[in-house]
Amino acid sequence: MFIHNFTYALKSLFRNKTTLFWTLIFPIGLASFMFMAFHDLMEKDEMLNVIPVAVVNYEETDNGLMEVLDTLSEEGEDQMIKVTKTDKKKADQLLKDEKVEGIIDATKISLTVNENGYNAMVLQVILEQYKQKETIIKDVVKQNPQMIQSVVENLTKDTSFYVESTTTDAKQNVYNNYFYAIFAMSCLFASFVAIERISRIQANVSALGMRRCLGPNHKFTVVCAEYLALLLVQFTIEVITLCYMRLLGVDFGTRYPAILLILLIGCSIGLSIGVIIGSVSKMTEGGKTGLAVSISMAMSVMADLCVGGMKDLVEHHVPILNRINPAVLISDSFYALSVYDNYTKYFQNIAIMTGMSILLIIISSFILRGNRYASV
Repeated sequence: MFIHNFTYALKSLFRNKTTLFWTLIFPIGLASFMFMAFHDLMEKDEMLNVIPVAVVNYEETDNGLMEVLDTLSEEGEDQMIKVTKTDKKKADQLLKDEKVEGIIDATKISLTVNENGYNAMVLQVILEQYKQKETIIKDVVKQNPQMIQSVVENLTKDTSFYVESTTTDAKQNVYNNYFYAIFAMSCLFASFVAIERISRIQANVSALGMRRCLGPNHKFTVVCAEYLALLLVQFTIEVITLCYMRLLGVDFGTRYPAILLILLIGCSIGLSIGVIIGSVSKMTEGGKTGLAVSISMAMSVMADLCVGGMKDLVEHHVPILNRINPAVLISDSFYALSVYDNYTKYFQNIAIMTGMSILLIIISSFILRGNRYASV
């Protein structure tokens, strides 16, 4: 009987176009829009480009600024800028055409830019540091000339006040958190179809439920068959979504077996939430769906789907919510795989979600078994 119920559930699911839209088309569409919105930002964050800059009045000065700029523009791994020496008129045209990020006047030691931004800040810092060192050298020449050589050596020497170390070779991209949250939302949206399926085995909700309640099938067997069929379909949909995001260029790392386990357990917890909501016999199917939508969206928002930083805000004020929020656990599992070399945090999240899924399914079975009807 289990195989019969399982096969029947699979056939019914593939005929449900609404389910396919919310669980497949919607997350794929949302991922597409997010990728278009963040694509340029992600590229800029992933690589630091050499900053093109025009330099004018470079022949009219004898200060050391040009030596500094030439050093920073030397080709190699440490190259920061690309210098174009030209006159003021041509420099203005280059800036207007956005072929350079700024214009440096070597005589006035000043910077002209079209707009403030990261590149403008870097160029400004270069000039400010040069001015500070030039002032120090001039003061030393006036007050204590014999110390000039020592001072120049200290100023031109690269000093590091910290030791750089790394805990992982993985790439960290803040924009990936939004894509992790999409998976979390998609897994939770599986609760919608779970509610519909559970309604089909309740006599007071649907006519089909009346007929199935009269059958000899054990409620636990029916729930397990429906649940596993839903899990298979939803997991397949999540894998398709994962492949689509990879085609877009979203980097999830190389630990794909662990990623697939996240999706499987994520689908499991989403379906479990739908099963226990659907088990409540005194609510209409529309009311149950509305409740599932509210819960799923609230959890997804707290997992940084809409606004970055919400998860940290909750962590600082109500940390227990992040420990039991499936959306946070799913996104955190992706993050743990991306950042940490060990699996401690990852398996902790997987264990919590697995335990929650099993507990919800058991409770749902008892609720359904306890339902009694005056007449069918």
